[in-house]
Amino acid sequence: MEIYTLVLSSYATNVYIIIDNGAAVVVDPAENAQLILDFIQRKNAVLKYVLLTHGHFDHMCAVSELQKSGATVVMSKIDFDLVDNGELNAMFYVDVERFNLDISVKQDDVLELIGHTFKVISTSGHTPGSVCYIMDDDVIFTGDTLFYLSIGRTNFTFGNKTELINSVKKLYALPHDYKILSGHGQQTTLDFERKNNNYVRV
Repeated sequence: MEIYTLVLSSYATNVYIIIDNGAAVVVDPAENAQLILDFIQRKNAVLKYVLLTHGHFDHMCAVSELQKSGATVVMSKIDFDLVDNGELNAMFYVDVERFNLDISVKQDDVLELIGHTFKVISTSGHTPGSVCYIMDDDVIFTGDTLFYLSIGRTNFTFGNKTELINSVKKLYALPHDYKILSGHGQQTTLDFERKNNNYVRV
């Protein structure tokens, strides 16, 4: 199994591609679906699933085209129901083609995808329906909830700082250390953020 990172869009969004045994999962496809598909093809794999951490445009511009290629789309219905609301996803910056929600997820859901386990943690605050995915009890895809020495913004419509802080504390309360792969910036670990992140302290 390999996890690859493509940094796409003018907002430098981390697009994660998990490949194992000829199958792929993409987390937060920011844009340029063909580039993502070509990358997966070069790795001799086929895209099976798209996971979305939240409904902001800079994490989902490529979703529609990837869905047309046969991928199953997974996200929280809370954010999906707000996808057409420009105040939530800032679509006034860029056109986002409508897509369908194939699998709706919520707190404590567990998905078995391409031979790996993805547990869902609801982490509202950056958006109402933000979620994180814990993969194999080892890696957390945190979207825009938790970053290296920072946390997500809450000055967008529907943002809520109190909820975001509580969501980060929920992550801190997990039982051990995890690799953190966030929506922007460098990777970190949960232990490092517990000890060093001044935005939310243990």
